[in-house]
Amino acid sequence: MDPQADLHLPNRDPYGEAVRRRLYIGAVVCGMALLLFGVVMQRTLNLREPYLQYVAPFLLGLSVLNLWWLLSRRALIVTEVASVVVLAAASIAHIVLVSLSAAAMPGAYPNSGPYWAVMGVCVLAFLALPPRRATPFNLSYLSLSLLLPWLLPATYAASTTPGLVRVQLNAVMVFLLVWGLSWFRAQYATQTQAQELLRQMAFTDALTGLPNRHAVYPAVEALLRAAAHGQTGSLFLIDLDHFKRINDRHGHGVGDEVLVAAGQVLRNCATEAGAPPPTVGRWGGEEFIVVMPGTPPERAGVRAEHLLAEFRAWNWPQHLQVTVSIGSSSVPGRRGFQRPAGPCRRCPVRGQVLWPGPGRRTGRGGTGRLSGVLMHGC
Repeated sequence: MDPQADLHLPNRDPYGEAVRRRLYIGAVVCGMALLLFGVVMQRTLNLREPYLQYVAPFLLGLSVLNLWWLLSRRALIVTEVASVVVLAAASIAHIVLVSLSAAAMPGAYPNSGPYWAVMGVCVLAFLALPPRRATPFNLSYLSLSLLLPWLLPATYAASTTPGLVRVQLNAVMVFLLVWGLSWFRAQYATQTQAQELLRQMAFTDALTGLPNRHAVYPAVEALLRAAAHGQTGSLFLIDLDHFKRINDRHGHGVGDEVLVAAGQVLRNCATEAGAPPPTVGRWGGEEFIVVMPGTPPERAGVRAEHLLAEFRAWNWPQHLQVTVSIGSSSVPGRRGFQRPAGPCRRCPVRGQVLWPGPGRRTGRGGTGRLSGVLMHGC
């Protein structure tokens, strides 16, 4: 059982993969529509533009493959890196083709299409690659795309050289804006990861890796809410017998190993068929708690016996013989909360109390059936 699944907290996506996947799907669909429109216009108007004749159909086929990869929820990093490489090569080819045909195509360079593609590749690289890799890649890629037209002699023969300069300056300004936004995104991701780490530290027991008491409270409250709608549920309070004696005789290091081993045993607590998974946590000290929604008292007793058998069979550190005591309490279905007839002891869940009613109770190393009711008030 994954202990993080027991925290009953909203799932976080610190790296934004779900958001990026949706963004990529929308971008691929729009890009396919744009490429298809360009190919249709080239065929309809008989345009002699090499990029639309040779490169655009190839990109359209790759876009279909990319869309299938994204929709099938495969590894996102594969399509990100592949898209960066393919689009970078396609945009460089576009720049070369437009530059070589600039003399024969007046007005080709105020056509900013190639440089908009360059900006798209830069944005994708900032999203897909770590900052320490995205920044040098984008700087090298942008520098090549800016210098390449001036290294080709046909560009100087074009009558629209001022237009090319204007387009390139606009591309540089947009790149600086995207670079600044990517820096803020990196800072936000760092803060989000730090907050996630603090969140895990606040709701996870550092020694056993199990949810701590604060993380288990919502599970107990959910058990009470379900009981108000007629659903049954049970919980165990598990205590390691004579744990202080283990610390005194063998040292606190061995005691910590025993606690970690007990957490491993409880992780194996099987889920009841048709019931939600149990919540296992460290209640404090040598005490643990197991919250089992949808488990009736009869099944809870059977599961307690199975847990005792697992504790007995476990290979404990230093070959110790460790026994535990399990207290079981159930919330009966189809019954309202009742007021205890005798004294009660507080259960630290917002003023609710645990009433140990009549039932069998045993000493250390066994189980105690507390057939009481979790209720409000006292």
